[in-house]
This record gives sequence, structure tokens and C-alpha cells, in this order.
Amino acid sequence: MSAMKIINLLILSIILASSVSAQDAQLPPPPEVVAVPFYLDNTAHELKKLPKEPYKEHKGAPAVSFTNAFVISAQVQGNASDLRIPSQDKIVFVFDATTVPRLYKFTQSGKKREFAYEKGNQRNSTPIPGLPITVSKYKGGSAYQFSPDERLAAGEYGIVFGDSIYTFGVDDKK
Repeated sequence: MSAMKIINLLILSIILASSVSAQDAQLPPPPEVVAVPFYLDNTAHELKKLPKEPYKEHKGAPAVSFTNAFVISAQVQGNASDLRIPSQDKIVFVFDATTVPRLYKFTQSGKKREFAYEKGNQRNSTPIPGLPITVSKYKGGSAYQFSPDERLAAGEYGIVFGDSIYTFGVDDKK
């Protein structure tokens, strides 16, 4: 390999390494709270804690059923979450936990929001998968980040960690 090619390769390596370091430097530090999701606000360069909302379980029958099937839903009071996120191509959340979060879209009914998370019958039950997400390592430490695989439509959403629900809303760009 010629000396010029080696020099060009070294320069390219330095540029790539510095751009990765610059991206990490712009990210806020990972959260110090375990099992709580944070919205990564890239414009403000900060993590915003999602509100944890109380919920009630509602066990009901599916719309069409000839068996003893049931669906369990989480019902949250109120029309909307306090945390609003503008519609964008990639929404990122950061968390520090060993449990993988599940993301659901609420349906609204009156002054409550609801999503189904489990289905079953008298013999067994299975979780209803949430919206598809991709999880990856966040900058340093033990924190992770996740984002929906597809752009989220305007509406209300819930993130489930264990037995807690954290909420946010996506607003259309104005």
C-alpha cells in the first residue's frame, strides 16, 4: 500500500472516530433512575421523564367469541398525557432496566384511554405484543434506548414497564 493511501486511511479513521465522539458528546447523560422511560429531546439536548399514570385493569370478552375467551385492557383516566412530543421520523426513549419495555397505542373512549395487553381463555393467557420497537445500547453505562420501528401517528401512547404505565402523546406538526 502506498504512503498516500495509508495517510488517507488514517485521516478517514480520525474523522469517523471524531464524528462518533461528537454525536455521543451531544447526548445527555444516561438516566440515574431504573425502569423509568425518558424521552430523548434532541432539540433541547435533554431527557424528559415520562409521566407514570395509575390504571385499572378491565377484563372483557373479545368482540366475537364462541369460547370463554377474554381480553385484559389497561384503562387510564383523562383524554391525554401531560407529555407532548411533536410528530417526527424517529422518536427515541432511554431507560436503564433489565426489562424490555412494551409500547402500545391507546384508543380513546370518553374521558379515558385504553389498550389491550393480554388475551386468553380458562386454560392459559398470552401477552398481546405492543408496537414493534428496536432496542440498542445508549451512550455508555448500562442504559438502553428504544424507538418504534415505524413513525408514530398522532395520538396517545403508553409504555409498559413491569406493572407500571408511562404515557405520552404525539402531536401533528403545525
